Amino acid sequence: VVFVLLLATAAFLAIVQAVNALLGPPGRVAVLALLMLQLTSAAGTYPIETSPGFFRAISPWLPMSWVVSALRRLISGGDLTVAWQACGVLALFTVLGLALSVYAVHRGRTWTMRRLHPELTL
Repeated sequence: VVFVLLLATAAFLAIVQAVNALLGPPGRVAVLALLMLQLTSAAGTYPIETSPGFFRAISPWLPMSWVVSALRRLISGGDLTVAWQACGVLALFTVLGLALSVYAVHRGRTWTMRRLHPELTL
């Protein structure tokens, strides 16, 4: 259980870092919107089958859904295949978030004319 929670923490931090690095200050709003989407589509309080179609469609693409399903299996028992799949998906989210952060930093190191000579505003 602890390993899944640590992996989930790493995945969430990598995603937040990537969004903030790519979008800058508006990334904070985007991260809050992503959090709201994850909370409504994670099926943490009720089955995902009772949710509207939009949330059922995005549920497998968000990391919180995988965390909830893995913790359900680890806490209540049953087939651990779902937990191992969730660990793989969370590791993939972590690597993807870190790769996007590296890309954003690399892109930010390139100086453009706009960055060298910003517009003057009064």
